[in-house]
Amino acid sequence: MIHVAIISHGHEELLINSQLGGLLKERAHLKIWIKDNRPAATLKAYCEQHQVFYTDADAGLGFGENNNYLFDLIQKQSGFQAQDFFLVMNPDITVTPETVFALTEKMQQSAHAIATLNLYRDQAMSIPDKNIRHFPGMLSIIKMPLVNTFSETYDKESIAAAVDDIPVEWASGAFLAFKPALYQALGGFDPSYFMYFEDVDICYRARRYHNQAVHYYPHLKAIHTAAHKNRNIFSQHARWFFHSFSKFLLRRYLRLSSVYSGKRSQDSTS
Repeated sequence: MIHVAIISHGHEELLINSQLGGLLKERAHLKIWIKDNRPAATLKAYCEQHQVFYTDADAGLGFGENNNYLFDLIQKQSGFQAQDFFLVMNPDITVTPETVFALTEKMQQSAHAIATLNLYRDQAMSIPDKNIRHFPGMLSIIKMPLVNTFSETYDKESIAAAVDDIPVEWASGAFLAFKPALYQALGGFDPSYFMYFEDVDICYRARRYHNQAVHYYPHLKAIHTAAHKNRNIFSQHARWFFHSFSKFLLRRYLRLSSVYSGKRSQDSTS
């Protein structure tokens, strides 16, 4: 079973009108779990009608903690089997079930425990989404005003022409597939990142402490209509962004990135 975790922040119209329909056709192999961070009666009614799991409990949690909530709920309600996957997916992702199945099949064949696919910003799939990047470092602070990005992106065109899959340093949490055993070993996302960099952090910990690189499949494609609210430097999103950026750099260089993983793993067994 592929368990798909989706966190809605006022995305009920998007989910109801375009995102969920295709995935629901394959409910024998895909199970969707929705956590509504801005409770909407319309989304709740839709999920009840189509037998999709829905909860609006503990509204207001951050991105990482919301996904941890759903992972723990799956563990309690049904548990994960050896062949299962845990897929973290934004509500603004459009992907076919066939693409999801192809991804998990490739992960299974190659024994990859964390992976992503090739995201695009438009329906025509002509504008690449920069969803695969190198880890930011201290030099990123100096380079940011010059290159208008906090970490170096991979050249997707050269990758697509050369390989079927490639290990990358980190991938956007807009679409990340995990083997549940790795997610459990990592302790999930670190909830101290309320928003932004929780994906950088979990990919960093997977590589550094579990020798599991994110694998990128360039020929498997989906659409990501991202808002990028953090680009307004006076917004709350910008403040979250720079706070999380600073936290990641501090933890990376002081080697504190494993603190949450160890604590949560201990808590789960106590």
